[in-house]
This record gives sequence, structure tokens and C-alpha cells, in this order.
Amino acid sequence: MKDNTSKQLLSRRATLRLLGGVGATALVGLSGGRLFERLPVGRRGLSASAGATSCVVRPALTEGPYFVDEKLNRSDIRTDPTTGALRPGVPLILNFNVSAVSGSSCVPLPNAYVDVWHCDALGTYSDVSGARGQKFLRGYQVTDGGGTAQFTTVYPGWYSGRAVHIHFKIRMFSGAQKTYEFTSQFFFPDAINQQVYTQSPYSSKGNPDTPNGRDGIYNGGGAQLLLTPVKGGDGYTATLDIALEGITITPTEPPQILNAAVNGKQLLVLGESFAAGAVLLMDGEKQKKTGNDETNWDGLLVARKSGVKIAPGQTVVLQVRNPDGQVSNEFSFTRPAS
Repeated sequence: MKDNTSKQLLSRRATLRLLGGVGATALVGLSGGRLFERLPVGRRGLSASAGATSCVVRPALTEGPYFVDEKLNRSDIRTDPTTGALRPGVPLILNFNVSAVSGSSCVPLPNAYVDVWHCDALGTYSDVSGARGQKFLRGYQVTDGGGTAQFTTVYPGWYSGRAVHIHFKIRMFSGAQKTYEFTSQFFFPDAINQQVYTQSPYSSKGNPDTPNGRDGIYNGGGAQLLLTPVKGGDGYTATLDIALEGITITPTEPPQILNAAVNGKQLLVLGESFAAGAVLLMDGEKQKKTGNDETNWDGLLVARKSGVKIAPGQTVVLQVRNPDGQVSNEFSFTRPAS
């Protein structure tokens, strides 16, 4: 999957406005919505930038002994919910951008349960031996329609034998039934750890006895889960872009075509409830080079070689078929004569 700069990524609003207003006028130079880099699904460092979101699969790593399914739906996980006591430490904002791999691209993954848990500034986990009954630095968030979730926490401390890390788990549910689970942990640069640990309360414990390179779990894939925290004010912000495999996103409503236009060699089909992996039928013939648009995956299909099959003034009948077999309305499209 190489970046294809000739392919325009169109937001639903921009596309609907242009298709409704100018028909087959070439739709060039427009983009909108949440933009995904078309990158190889594989290994790439994590970025805290707020720009393009990387479509990259990260390795699963061990859950470890300290996960407790507290069912705490909260964004700010710094406090113990019973006492309200705030765990001290350098503030850390964690942003998750969660996507599902679909064919050769990614789509945002809404309604995913993202759990986070980690030790405090002095290396203690809540609700296990030594802090039983407390629930600080634990919680989950459900991703929004763009696949994003955010946590406010503190920079983690360390304990003997492990590099500095934060655990996370991403789950999908159908009602009360769990349908998907991914578990891993991410890490922090040794140099930033050393800067943070000069501050109180970390300074009372000093620097970690296990840098990243000597941590067995890190050496099993942690370099692909290494965050790049960005300093801001008195704390840091870090972003994790993660694409998950093995998830099928299927709309509950059948697909519907609203409009279409030719853009060079491409045929753009606008509608609703297009599933990931939907295909376009033109006069009953499957268009092989069809793909969901990355920024409007459920509302725009791009048939890359179909525009040249329609002569000016010619009328064709379009349908969209989702992978579950649902088929859209028949849409009669006439390419303008000029």
C-alpha cells in the first residue's frame, strides 16, 4: 500500500456538496475528515503529532499479572474512585487512534473498549498486593465515531526487572458477549524517563534498573510500541495509532447510493452504509478496482478504473453490494455529455 497522491480523499460533506452541485466536474484538490496515511501494514514508530494517522498493526504483548477488570468508565484515571485521592506524578495525556484493517486500507473503529492500567510514580499497582481495594491508574474509554479515546493520567514509575511501560487492552462487545480482544503494552524513551525521574516523587527512587534494551518483553516487539511523548506545560502528551486485524465492521442498514460522478479514470459513488470491503456493480458487472475511501469509508466508494468505461452521455445502472450480501438501490447514472 503505497501513498497514492493522485487519489483524492473526500469528506462526506464536501463530496455531497460537490456531487449535488456540479455532477461530473472533476473533484480535484479536496480532502477532509480524518486522514489516514496509506502505509504498509507492518512496523512503524509511534508519533504524537496531530496530523495524519498511521494505519499500522502493532504486536500483541503479554497482559502481565496486574490486570483487573474494574469496569471503570472514565477518562481521568489519576484518582481512587472511593477516596478521590489524586495519585501524584507528572501529568500525561494519552490519545488512542484505533482503526480496523480492511483490505488494503484502514477504517476508524468506533465502540471499542480501551482499557489502560499502570503503576504509580513509585512502582505500585492498585488493587493488587500492597494496594488492595484501591483503583487508581485504571480505567477504560469507548472510542468515538472516529476511533479515538483519550486518558489523563501520570507518567508511570518503574519497578525492578521491567522497563517503564503502560498496559492496554482493546475489546469489542456484542451486548455482553466479548467478540474481540487485543492486549499489549507501550514503552517510553530512556532519555525522557531520566528527565522525568529527576522530579518528585520519582526522584526518591532514582532511575530504572532495567532500560528498554534489557527488558525481555520490550525485546519481543516493544520497539514497535515506543511512544514519543511531547512536552507541554508541566506534563507530556503521547499518541498511539493502532490498527487491528480480524475485525469486520458491517452496517446494520442496507447500503444506499445517493449520487455519483466521474473524476478522470475514477467513478466516485456517494451513499450510506457502505461496509468495509463493499463492491460496486455497474450494469450488473462487478468492478474489480473498487475501494472504500479512507476518510469516508462508509459513504464513498472509489472505482479506480470505471470512469473510463462510461462514455459522455451514456447511462449506467449502479448498485453497491456489502460483504454480508445486502445490496443497495439501483441508481441510474448518466455521465454528462461535456
